[in-house]
Amino acid sequence: MDVFEVMRTQRSVKRFRTDPVDRGDIEAILTAATWAPNGSNRQAWEFLVVDDADTKAALAEVYRDSWNFLYRQRSTRRSFHDPRTAQAKMIRDSQHLKEHLEEAPVLILVCMDTSKNLVSTDGVMRMYWEEGNYTSTLPAVQNLMIAARALGLGTCLTTALNVFAERAKDVVDLPDEMRTIALIPLGYPEEPFRALNRIPAEESTHWNRWGNRIPSGSG
Repeated sequence: MDVFEVMRTQRSVKRFRTDPVDRGDIEAILTAATWAPNGSNRQAWEFLVVDDADTKAALAEVYRDSWNFLYRQRSTRRSFHDPRTAQAKMIRDSQHLKEHLEEAPVLILVCMDTSKNLVSTDGVMRMYWEEGNYTSTLPAVQNLMIAARALGLGTCLTTALNVFAERAKDVVDLPDEMRTIALIPLGYPEEPFRALNRIPAEESTHWNRWGNRIPSGSG
C-alpha cells in the first residue's frame, strides 16, 4: 500500500473486533517501529506487548481512572475548538475506548529507558537528555501505527495512562528506569478505514516568517 494512502486513511481506531492478531504481524510492526530515526541512535524505546486478559483488564482499570481524572480537569475550564475537529464525536469514541479498552486484542505499552540518557547529573542537562529521548521515542510510535495500518490493523495513540504511570508500572513489573510514553491498543477495526477529515495544511503553514502564507517565488 502506498505510504501516502496509509497516512491518509490512518484514523484513530477506538472500536475493535475480537479477532486475534497474528504474532508475526505484531513482530513485523515492532520491527518497523525500531526503524524510526532517533537522537544519537540511542534507541531508548522498549515495547511491552500485552495480550493476557487479566493484565489487559488491570491496565484498563488504571487507564479508566487516568482518563476520568483528565476529563474532570478538562471540564473545569472553557475550551475552544474548530468545529472541523469533531470534538464531540472524538470524546464519545474516547469514552467508548475507556470503557472497553481491555477488549482490544493487544495492548502495546511503549516505554523509554531513562538509563540511556547520556548524562546522569541533575539539572538542566538531565532534563535536556530525557526530553531528547522522549521525543526520539515518538517517531517509533508513529512507525508502529503506520505499519499496523499497512497490515489492515487499527491503532490509537493514547497517553492518559501516564497520569497514574506508577500504578501501570506495578501491573507489568516495569523497572524504575522505564518511563511510560504511550499505550497503543491494536486490533482489527469494527468499521472500514476511510479518508481522514483534517484542517487543510495551508492553514497551519507559514513560509520564512510567521503569518506569511505565501511560498517564496509564488504569485
